[in-house]
Amino acid sequence: MVTKQDTESGKIGLPDSRDDTATPRIDSPVAATGIEGFDFIMRGGLPAGHPTLLRGGPGTGKTVISLSFLCHGLDIGEPGVLATFDESPQALIQHADVLGLNLGAHIEAGRARILDMRPDREEMTSGETLELSAILARIEHAIEQIGARRLVIDAIDGLEGAFIGAEKSLQFELRRVFDWIRKRQTTTVINIGEHGDFNRRYGIEDYIADCVIALKQEVTERVMIRLLRVVKRRGGGHGTNEFPYLIDREGIFVMPLTATRVHTSSTNERLSTGIRGLDGMLGGEGIYRGVTAMYSGQSGTGKTTFAASFACAACQRGEDVLYLSFEEGDEELMRNQRSVGIDLKPHLDTPQGRGRLVLEPMLAAETGWEEHLLRILRAVRQHQPAIVILDPLSALSHKLVGANSTAMVLRLLSLLRVEGVTTVATELLTDSSGGESTLGISSAIDMWIKLRREERDYKLRRLLTVVKSRGMTTADYVNEYTLSDQGVVMHGRPGTQEAEPS
Repeated sequence: MVTKQDTESGKIGLPDSRDDTATPRIDSPVAATGIEGFDFIMRGGLPAGHPTLLRGGPGTGKTVISLSFLCHGLDIGEPGVLATFDESPQALIQHADVLGLNLGAHIEAGRARILDMRPDREEMTSGETLELSAILARIEHAIEQIGARRLVIDAIDGLEGAFIGAEKSLQFELRRVFDWIRKRQTTTVINIGEHGDFNRRYGIEDYIADCVIALKQEVTERVMIRLLRVVKRRGGGHGTNEFPYLIDREGIFVMPLTATRVHTSSTNERLSTGIRGLDGMLGGEGIYRGVTAMYSGQSGTGKTTFAASFACAACQRGEDVLYLSFEEGDEELMRNQRSVGIDLKPHLDTPQGRGRLVLEPMLAAETGWEEHLLRILRAVRQHQPAIVILDPLSALSHKLVGANSTAMVLRLLSLLRVEGVTTVATELLTDSSGGESTLGISSAIDMWIKLRREERDYKLRRLLTVVKSRGMTTADYVNEYTLSDQGVVMHGRPGTQEAEPS
């Protein structure tokens, strides 16, 4: 259990603690869940010594969150008990194993217990009901045996059928459960399914539960997203929005997306783009570290080659690069770039040894915007790169339209800036766009380069213009370039014999 004294002495580290304006005050003793982002939303964790109600429909991850809460407590030395009214103990242990939570080892070591409380319908006679006192006595015995500090009651609504025709309803008995938990001061998560008439049916959300967390699934244009909302919490503050969250084999990831102020440090350090002629157009040294740069251009203008050149130069400097490709697989990307003299393979992070480059294909058609956002941010947190490549960013924006698309792209770039990385994005412009960007994010871009192609006199010319580059003097001419087996070669102003350094 984590106390207020612990948090004030610096023993607790919340996500995004680098932004001191975003780190909220912890109002009361809390028990951390160990779920990235969720503890931040909950001001450090769940109310310690009190019951928390976790409600949601099938597939919203109630059991996953509960297992994460329980196993995090076990990892920090807080024994725990799980009472299941739905799935078997063996199934729960397997779920935990898939998520990388070693619940089985904790049980073998005597730090955890799973109680199988599922009613045996075959042994119950007509009109017979369960005796809640016996259930609570069994749970209390397990708590006392191992000195449990945490308790999970999974799918307690599974008992509802046992109270049909009884004098006391499940609603009445649930009140007893909450009172019983408070007396024992065990931090508890109670899972229950979502129902349309929830309050009338159970009567516990507004009056009994100290903390209520609602989980739901939404499907828009055949894409599903999970959302979390803190309905209430007594004795402490919490994030008030709906927060998207991700569940996969790596566990659960929640990202609070409500920061209103961005704190970033500025530096005069410059980074080469990997193309000397382009560096020359940017004052001879490249771009500033920590900025957001974007290459916009039509198909065939070499946007990915410019991004790959930047990535390759960073790896050669000894910097870590996370390359997120939204249209090409990793093998396809490496093959295509080898044709222009850029070999990314020697820099790859492999099982045999740590490289400087991590390639992560994320096809834009696979998931919704919120899930892409979560996956990108989690990848950044995991790999801690100095450079992030988003290629092409426009592939994600096309999944939404209008203001929603712009808002989500701006949110992504803002969060990457908070992480302190240098971001390089590419944008595909259609032939009918007239060279105009459709993303609407120029205010968030520090260095913007437009690439275009011209077909005249039976010849294809590729041209480059530096539209903006904050904080530095830039060339005011249009530069011609070619894509050769040596990469991008800059030629200088079209129609002249003058050549820029290549």
